Amino acid sequence: MENSRETNQGQEMIQVWTTPNCVQCRQTKKLLDKHNISYDSFDLTQHPEELENFKALGLVAAPIVVSGDTRWSGFRFEKLKRLIERVEREKS
Repeated sequence: MENSRETNQGQEMIQVWTTPNCVQCRQTKKLLDKHNISYDSFDLTQHPEELENFKALGLVAAPIVVSGDTRWSGFRFEKLKRLIERVEREKS
């Protein structure tokens, strides 16, 4: 997996790895969209090698959110809230 990079706006790259018909994935992306946070979305079913890498790290539930050295799986409101707050601080 690529290391985190900065986007044109100076925001750290955020990746959201999803699966089809995943309610938690949609909730995660909706929350990021609501706060105008840029992210790249990837379908895990189209990247089986990444799925295996995530499983080896113990990340077994979608969505999987990656931002820099931070990674988690599942809809984690408190972690998303901290990520959004950090990105919003960096933007100002």
